[in-house]
Amino acid sequence: MSSMFDTQRTKVAAIAGSALLAAISFAGTAQAMPSDHPNYDEYCTPDQVDVTIGPLDHAMMHEGGDVRFTAKPGASCLLGGAPGLEFLDVQGNSAHIPTTRPSSGAEDFRVDEDHPVTAAFSYLVTDPNTGNSIPGATPGAVEISFPGPVAPYTVTLPWNGATVPGPVNITNITQAPQA
Repeated sequence: MSSMFDTQRTKVAAIAGSALLAAISFAGTAQAMPSDHPNYDEYCTPDQVDVTIGPLDHAMMHEGGDVRFTAKPGASCLLGGAPGLEFLDVQGNSAHIPTTRPSSGAEDFRVDEDHPVTAAFSYLVTDPNTGNSIPGATPGAVEISFPGPVAPYTVTLPWNGATVPGPVNITNITQAPQA
């Protein structure tokens, strides 16, 4: 074959390759949209609930806290699943403390003034084999992502100064006990 045919084949292959690449890049991937989830507009936003962290009262060799979502007066909304936690250093950057959340078992709860919800988080602070303290980072704040299927709402709260060794285990939310 002559070099003229090789050149034309190369040009045809280049054009075909470019067309294929363009088609792939414009095709994109399907993304979940809020409207894909039933009742998406009923999930809580930071304008509807207050978020606090209280002490964890059921830990042995662990520390942590209870994240409480309490509806503001007149608000009623849904939350479901486990909140996300991102511990931040004093400059507001990630402290790189790993977290784990349940992969199943989440249910939605209606949050109103009379029905707050909570999720617990805990981390091991004492080595069960040696009895020694486990070293870790000391965050300046914790960013809490609202649990739910669609909205990446977050609030940032100051941290209490405790060292957090990680990994931090987070539970799904549950209805808070009535006082």
